[in-house]
Amino acid sequence: MGRIRRPLTVAAASIALVAAGAIAAPSPASAHWSCGRAAPPDLDTSGGHHTLEAANMRVGSSTRCAISGISYASQSLDYHCYALDINGVDTWTYVVNVQTKVGGWIRDDLLNDYGSGVWCPNQTNL
Repeated sequence: MGRIRRPLTVAAASIALVAAGAIAAPSPASAHWSCGRAAPPDLDTSGGHHTLEAANMRVGSSTRCAISGISYASQSLDYHCYALDINGVDTWTYVVNVQTKVGGWIRDDLLNDYGSGVWCPNQTNL
């Protein structure tokens, strides 16, 4: 079964805020987590997370960023929050591997539940 990409949901929420006269956050399509930046806050309290297969963990929300580690399907993950990639297309979740204690970004389609549902604050704007 396919899923609805989060950027559409976030964009729809931003449009609703603007229509209601509220101050909207920066456009999600212009935000990402740049390579090498410190880890985002741990805002996601959900559990039961793992990769579908071995997946590279990266130092930013892009395949352009260096690899910080590898997570295997047998290892548990602690989600922090999610961000877009530098192109504003795919969503990525910041995780900490519970067994190895290594943190990094994994693209959401590689995760068993499509990643965190919590937006990372203070992303880098293009």
